[in-house]
Amino acid sequence: MSELTAVIVDDEQHCRDALSGILERKHPDVPLLGMANNVPEGIELLSKVKPKILFLDIEMGKQTGFDLLQAIGPDRPHVIFTTAHEGYAVKAIRFSALDYLLKPVDPDELAGAINKVRAEMRTPQTPDQFMALLKNLTRPAAAERRIALPVADGLEMVDVDEVMYCESDSNYTVVHQKDKKRLVISRTLKEFEDILDPEQFVRVHHSYLINVKHVKKYIRGEGGEVIMSDGTNVAVSRRKKQELMDSLARL
Repeated sequence: MSELTAVIVDDEQHCRDALSGILERKHPDVPLLGMANNVPEGIELLSKVKPKILFLDIEMGKQTGFDLLQAIGPDRPHVIFTTAHEGYAVKAIRFSALDYLLKPVDPDELAGAINKVRAEMRTPQTPDQFMALLKNLTRPAAAERRIALPVADGLEMVDVDEVMYCESDSNYTVVHQKDKKRLVISRTLKEFEDILDPEQFVRVHHSYLINVKHVKKYIRGEGGEVIMSDGTNVAVSRRKKQELMDSLARL
């Protein structure tokens, strides 16, 4: 197996120093080929050296690590994102099954990420994963909101308003669409909850995440139940009742 090499692109000196220090001490077998402190420098560095791993900061001033990814195109190293906050971007990264580390970087988590790279050298990150990530990060205006869902043979672009509800099936989620189309996606319901707009999608039950725009009727009860536009009855847990009522009131 070819030797692992790395590059760090991060706009904060202390973060570059901390990560390079852990690499030097704990992973001398992963030589650092260079560091850059912004997107243009990162693009220039990656045009000169071809590392196996790119440690990429998400927020860098007015630009982001995603700008760098779009600039370097599909021939990219194995990317491990680094970020100080677990915001929407991290949820989108997780949804695309890509790797990330939260700062300050924990040496054990770094070791786990490097081991994962070694294991994945046979099955590298796919362009589909990055396309899904970049698509889901844009969060376009309501007029054209689509989500990129990973399916066996690539990506399915789904109109968010066409999704009636998502149903948990162990580590999979069944996405029920308006045209009676069902997609089985290898992501948990929690991951869908993270990536879909909470104003529109409410987790009314541990097994169901519903699109409130597709609620035809609410039936009162301890938690009650909703009838969806396709006639499906979905139970509402007692503790989720108020959240659902608030969402329906905003429609």
